[in-house]
Amino acid sequence: MTEIYYDHTYGYCFAGDTLLGQNAYLALVPLLSNLVSSISYIPSLAEVARYVHAWLGRTFDSCRESRGERSLFEVALFGHCRMTDHLSAFHFMPKDVNGVVEIACEPHENMHDKQFLYLGDKKAHMRSQIAEALAADSDPLAAFAAASAGRPLSRIPRYVIQDHINDASFPTIGGNLQLGIADKFGFRAFALCKPTETGQAIITYLGRELTPDLQYVGRALVGSQAMV
Repeated sequence: MTEIYYDHTYGYCFAGDTLLGQNAYLALVPLLSNLVSSISYIPSLAEVARYVHAWLGRTFDSCRESRGERSLFEVALFGHCRMTDHLSAFHFMPKDVNGVVEIACEPHENMHDKQFLYLGDKKAHMRSQIAEALAADSDPLAAFAAASAGRPLSRIPRYVIQDHINDASFPTIGGNLQLGIADKFGFRAFALCKPTETGQAIITYLGRELTPDLQYVGRALVGSQAMV
């Protein structure tokens, strides 16, 4: 019997081609969840990122000829690395290298407060909007006003993105919010607690309401936490 000597999780998000981004995730999870070492070796986040980079590169190469521009996607791997004791992110995106489009890796190691990574369309605009919103944290009155409006600055990227999802003038920014926290304990995805017109709260996950038949597996409760 193989003994489990270490267990940790990282966050994975993507933008662009859903087929490739999601299929790559579904392939990587069982592979990276079953690492074996006779010396109890623990890979660093950077080493995991190198593996993910290799897999994403082959995924992109195998599909770009048949899918063309539809095969464009970008991915971020992020979380706390036990080996460095840092929170870091690795951004994988298409890049033109001497006339050939390849998947490149851009590391963002040892990230600090107010640093962020945005994936998706309208990058210059969105980065500017998020950075401007985060800068308001230095103004106590602005911070108080934001918190009073139910939009605390500690989570302001979420609200900036949600505003653009709801704005019809940005049709290429869409989908549903998925919130999560990555720290020393790993990555944890959160459902959303949302108000309704009747004043009752509902719990949603990836935009789908968790109705009673989706809240239980037999007599076991689906116990994921929810954010407001």
